[in-house]
Amino acid sequence: MVKALINASLEEQGGVKSNTHRTRLPAIRLFGAFIKQELGVKRLNYIEQSHLFAFGEYLRDKFEEKGELTASSARDYLSHINCVLAQARGDESLTINATKDLLFPPKSGIALKDGSVAQSIHNKVVQSSSTEVALIARLQRAWGMRFREAALFYASQAVKQINEHGQIEISRGTKGGQARWVPLENPAQKKVLEDVAHYQAVVGHDSLVPKEMSFKAFQSMAWRETKAIDNGYCSHGERKTFAMSYYERHVGAACPVRSGVAHGAEHYRYLSHTLSISIEQAKARDKVVRLQLSKILGHHRLSICNAYLG
Repeated sequence: MVKALINASLEEQGGVKSNTHRTRLPAIRLFGAFIKQELGVKRLNYIEQSHLFAFGEYLRDKFEEKGELTASSARDYLSHINCVLAQARGDESLTINATKDLLFPPKSGIALKDGSVAQSIHNKVVQSSSTEVALIARLQRAWGMRFREAALFYASQAVKQINEHGQIEISRGTKGGQARWVPLENPAQKKVLEDVAHYQAVVGHDSLVPKEMSFKAFQSMAWRETKAIDNGYCSHGERKTFAMSYYERHVGAACPVRSGVAHGAEHYRYLSHTLSISIEQAKARDKVVRLQLSKILGHHRLSICNAYLG
């Protein structure tokens, strides 16, 4: 499969081993290894669009969680795979767009557009999707979970933690196995936990991945299901919604992508004016809340908040 994609790249470049072709090789090899080892796909003609989406999420992990790629490199890798697959197939039916479908930040790593999920779209997905997918969307929006974390979440234990500690531990499916605690801030968050706990008790299962399915198969099914409901929906946008709402609650004003004010000095001036505080106080408040949020989201890197908030 990797050889076929390399040949497709050469063909697209007119048989010349150009700089463009050479630049594509790491992306092709990474894609080939991922799709074979993680998804069990070994033939080019078995690749589906949902597999490209899974690869995009894998690239997101590499720049958001592990710091192994920049946002720019992740975009380039996805673009390379889109290009060689289109050449190999003779069509662009498998193409996944980094911005529209995955909500990747620009190459700078600083979001310029609001990537949150509108309440109306969220409601439509919750009302029209399977129970498991609907509950995952609600968990992501209420608690800022990644899709994997929400899918593997055991809610009964979390309800006990809320009653005892006023916060929950997210440990399953986290990056690098790093557990984190997230505080309860509103009744809606607890209601989601109770609904998930009730459902899991009824089906006799401690996660939201159906017993008969692997996580990867369920992830692909969930992606196809939500795209059929609303083609513009991206589950990662629920996590961004949580991040933006958290920032606004704790800072007292909107983040850059929601305020329409540029990241940096212009935003500090906006905060200073809106909150009637000094520029220095605005900078300090912004930094403190971003640091808190980065820990709650499981990033532990302040810069990653830029990809969510601007």
